[in-house]
Amino acid sequence: MITYYRQLIIWVSVTVVVMFALPFAVAKLVSECSGMALCMMMFFVINPIYSVILGFNCGKNIRRMWNLPLVSSIAFLAGTWLFFDIREVWFMVYAVIYLALGWIAMMVRKYLIKQHKIHERAD
Repeated sequence: MITYYRQLIIWVSVTVVVMFALPFAVAKLVSECSGMALCMMMFFVINPIYSVILGFNCGKNIRRMWNLPLVSSIAFLAGTWLFFDIREVWFMVYAVIYLALGWIAMMVRKYLIKQHKIHERAD
């Protein structure tokens, strides 16, 4: 039980850094020229990869950790809307895509665990 809460705290902390603090850093600390390139990297590389990693990790215990990809998407949406000062609808599309990537990765992990257990019983 303690390890679950410890994992939860770690993943929520990393989510806050990746999905909330990175938009702040890009919006407030870098120049406009490099900011656009960093936004593209963040939206198309860093956030999707993080969503997949988070979802894959949550697949170990879906009953307790199914909501972490949702928390991650909400943190992304809050961070972009707050720090970019744009209430762009496309940020919601990105958040839904990150949520879908996380949940798909979670289901893939669950499927792989199930297949591994089936093969263990057969051997």
